[in-house]
Amino acid sequence: MSNLMGYISRTKEESPEVEAKEYIGIVVGYGRPPTHLSFSFQLKDTVEVSVGDFVEVPAGSSVIVGRITRIVSRNRSLMDPEFIRIHLERNLPIDARIAVSRDNWREAFVEIISIMKSGEFLPPNIPPSPGDYVYPADSETIRRILNIKEEGLFVGYMHGHRDLRIVLDPEVLLRLHFAVFGSTGSGKSYTVGVIVEEFLKSGYPVVIIDAHGEYSSLSKPNDSEKEAEELGIFGLEPMGFPVNVFIPSKLTVGFEDLDVDALSEVAKMSPIMSDLLYLAFKHIDSVGYTLDESSEMRNKAWVDRLIRAVNVAASKWKFDNKTKIALRRRIETLKELSIFGESLDIKSIINKGHATIIDISRGLTDYERRVYVGIILKRLFEARKKKIIPPLLTVIEESHIFAPQDMDTYSKTMMRRIAREGRKFGIGIGIISQRIIGLDKDVISQCGTKFILRIDSKTDLDYLKPYTSLLTSEDIKRIPHLPTGMAYITGQVLRYPILTKIRPRQSKHYTFE
Repeated sequence: MSNLMGYISRTKEESPEVEAKEYIGIVVGYGRPPTHLSFSFQLKDTVEVSVGDFVEVPAGSSVIVGRITRIVSRNRSLMDPEFIRIHLERNLPIDARIAVSRDNWREAFVEIISIMKSGEFLPPNIPPSPGDYVYPADSETIRRILNIKEEGLFVGYMHGHRDLRIVLDPEVLLRLHFAVFGSTGSGKSYTVGVIVEEFLKSGYPVVIIDAHGEYSSLSKPNDSEKEAEELGIFGLEPMGFPVNVFIPSKLTVGFEDLDVDALSEVAKMSPIMSDLLYLAFKHIDSVGYTLDESSEMRNKAWVDRLIRAVNVAASKWKFDNKTKIALRRRIETLKELSIFGESLDIKSIINKGHATIIDISRGLTDYERRVYVGIILKRLFEARKKKIIPPLLTVIEESHIFAPQDMDTYSKTMMRRIAREGRKFGIGIGIISQRIIGLDKDVISQCGTKFILRIDSKTDLDYLKPYTSLLTSEDIKRIPHLPTGMAYITGQVLRYPILTKIRPRQSKHYTFE
């Protein structure tokens, strides 16, 4: 132990008033002196701490609370270049003359995040003094400073502190939306499964746009003995959840659900065809219309009516015959798409505490998937605005496909709309992606909370940095090295970022055979 820590130990023996809690180090004044925003402290030799741990320093009637951002190891002997030179020149073992390890010591750097006074948390405004004792923050202090709830969504526990459960407010996630980012194998889909389980247990309906057909296993209990044992530690047990799985051919949309933008995209229309289509829709709106009762007749009547409107608009606005014929052919091809049929009854597929899984993993082109997802989101949004359905969460896997940064798509339009306006109507969106650089920046910026698992790509990480301002540079450096199932949770659901070990799933996690 260093001379400084030995002195502090003797002082502690003479100061019984500080014995109530075991200190882990003392604030130092060399190098960069303490400020109201940061300080460093020398650790006791016997203490183990980690980056991200919370600490506190008594300061009169206040307590300074901070988070460890960096830990460095030092050795006084090895800071002397002459000492090292002699050993190198004489080819001597480094501890040939003295026990160098006796001079080892560690310094932890702390970002001050709050001042606790009379039970209230205030902005940082006072520095600790050199020589002040540093203590680990207790669980109750951490819960209060992070705004961890007593009840809500139990998603995991603070890394290194199994007794500190991370419980989130479902209303914040729903109103302000969230994103889950991570590379393949990081535990991204597993994390989404845990979040969905918690929303279902809280009674919310959840609609999942399932790009890979991996969420139907929510209906089955977790069959892993190891994970079942760990669930028991938290008072949970394996269980399945109410699930309804649909594929597009069985959950069709009607032609009348299409607007100009959706139709232009699904039919791959040129700009001039889109202009003519817009004028045709405008003509239909001006004259009004009614459609037959049956879905088959309604769809046929819709196509016939639109083609007539195209003829009228082309004649009125002097479009050439080639454009008119090409547009009519594109409209006719819609009849062949499997996504069109009877217009879906949104109310019938949404139930409290049930997951509605829309499996789009097979049978559709990317164009069709984007339009189909866009129409589903539009119908959900409109139904929620009219309060036809209860408040709900929508989860969109592979979100970069549906809201690409470099391309305008109908699904992106609707995702942006829900992200911007959904909080007013009780519809939340969960954005899931492994290819962050391909995801629309506007959609990312609207997600108030982010679950960040391991991200291997430096390009993706750099793209994400502007949206993770609460993470320190040291936090960001750790992201490529996070083990599977470990996530930084940062944003409006917690006051400060927290490294979280995601709890085991209660339902079965789908694995590809």
